[in-house]
Amino acid sequence: MLVQGNRPRQLHWYHAGPMLFGDWGTSRLYVLGLCFFHARHASLWFMIAMSALLVGVGWAYSIICRLYPDGGGVYSSARHKSQSLAVFGALLLGADYVVTAALSALDAFHYLDLPYPAVWAAISIAFLGILNIFGPTKAGAAALVAAILTVIFSSVIGFASVPSLSHAHITPLSGSPMSWWSQFTGIILAISGVEAVANMTGIMVEPVEKTARRAIWPVLIEIVILNLVLTLAMSAIPEKAFTEKVSAEMTHEFEKNNVPEEDQPYLAHRDDMLKMLASYYVGDTFAKVASVVFALLLLSAVNTAVTDLVSIQYMMARDHELPNAFAGLNKWGMPFIPLVISVLVPLFTVLLVPDVGHLADLYAIGVVGAVAVNLGSCVTTLGLPLKKWERAAMSVLAVLMLAIWFTIAYEKPHALAFAGGIVAVGLTTRWLTHQRKVREVISGTVATIGGTVTSIGQLIEQQAGSSGSVENAAHQVRFLVATQGSPKLIQFALDQAKSFHAEVLFLYVRHIAIPMLGPAHRPNIANDPDAQKAAEEIKQMGEASGVPVRFLYTVADNISETIVDFAVTYGVSQVIIGTSKRGTLWRTMKGDVIQGVALHLPERTQLLIHA
Repeated sequence: MLVQGNRPRQLHWYHAGPMLFGDWGTSRLYVLGLCFFHARHASLWFMIAMSALLVGVGWAYSIICRLYPDGGGVYSSARHKSQSLAVFGALLLGADYVVTAALSALDAFHYLDLPYPAVWAAISIAFLGILNIFGPTKAGAAALVAAILTVIFSSVIGFASVPSLSHAHITPLSGSPMSWWSQFTGIILAISGVEAVANMTGIMVEPVEKTARRAIWPVLIEIVILNLVLTLAMSAIPEKAFTEKVSAEMTHEFEKNNVPEEDQPYLAHRDDMLKMLASYYVGDTFAKVASVVFALLLLSAVNTAVTDLVSIQYMMARDHELPNAFAGLNKWGMPFIPLVISVLVPLFTVLLVPDVGHLADLYAIGVVGAVAVNLGSCVTTLGLPLKKWERAAMSVLAVLMLAIWFTIAYEKPHALAFAGGIVAVGLTTRWLTHQRKVREVISGTVATIGGTVTSIGQLIEQQAGSSGSVENAAHQVRFLVATQGSPKLIQFALDQAKSFHAEVLFLYVRHIAIPMLGPAHRPNIANDPDAQKAAEEIKQMGEASGVPVRFLYTVADNISETIVDFAVTYGVSQVIIGTSKRGTLWRTMKGDVIQGVALHLPERTQLLIHA
């Protein structure tokens, strides 16, 4: 019998929350400066408007997470309307992640105040790409530390500025309502994180609705309150203080680029405004330390954007929307071709567009389009359990996001061309993939594995015959063996089980180092030749030994937690694991599997290590 397990639900709210903060919290590092550069002392009104939009989008996505507990990102929700619409939404989101990686990397080196920040940004993207070859799951822990430190440092700046907030110089909005709207659409740079959280509902701890809500709302409250406080803090700094921070080198650069004199003090700190606030309200030493922390958070956002880009390509390949080669995994569980693309495109983007302001122009059109598609798909799918007022409110948000998208497309044709180019390449590749009839190849693989599944099932029925039923066999002593097909380990486990008259569950965990979006996108054994080979060998060795066996197949990003999860689910009395041949590098990047199992395995379950 072959059992294909669901992914373990291991994502708690305190894991998903930092992921969301990695987008919303990171955007603070450049949104504040961009807003103040464009709106000056009227920035507060635009920040209030953006905060209201954030609250609305956060609320809507908490509903989406409830509606789609197995993956609620744009690709999953839009598929209920049209596969082509789902692909379009995913490609728009991909355009957003490209700019997120480029913009975050570039701004990180503005905070570090290094020369040639675009070059350093490109180097950092390449370096993170090399690290991701190994699928470093411990990068999540580093991102969590950077997020916590950023909250602490930002809060210190906020508290230090409180005595000065009463001196904030707030001016009324100038110009026409259309100009206000145009300025507002120019700072929509902080909403893509909710798409990442919605995509992760398939591995969230149940109840998913509660986990998602607890991940979204604390981050949302912190972002809104602190952003408004810091906006007031910007407005309370005298113009003279900005002017004093403009170096002679900056002045020369501004003059060379014909920057108006009145814009120079604000442009000088557009890309590192939080550092300016730290220096003015706390001190230069604190600002230097804070800048390192902020840069680390920005670089963690680069890493997240790269892995999200890989995930989008991988899930489309699994749905046969991209060539099958895009779903190929290296031995560390990372899709290699998507990783190369996910590194090279942002790398060349930051070199070709080495300006935070210009990258910001490219940023919003992708994510705004993806969010609009997601919201629109939900409210027009009448079968979803939405209350009337929820559907009405989400419809208003969908229309608003569409209006923002069309405004950006009209006012920033270069942004439309950028996103359109990525969508065009993606759709062309999809068309070519369909022409090559990839589905026929996959169907052939499925047919091959059919015999293995049947024969293992028949074997259990034959060996359960003495006790009268398969159910009786299922209630005997069970051993769980985690294996990738090692003949020595398989034979050892069969000999051990024979002496105890036990059934053996052989667990094959296909390690995938990227987020998997939705249940339909998890790979199964039909797409895994190595697992097929292991299943056939186990069947033959089980028949020869006369031991009842079951072959369990699943995919996961954390091998040790998955082994423990299956051990508890099946109530096994013993877990058998072979010693790993992987070296120090694997254990450093991934952690030690045996140690992870030993730490979390229930006391009633024995752990047997076969060397």
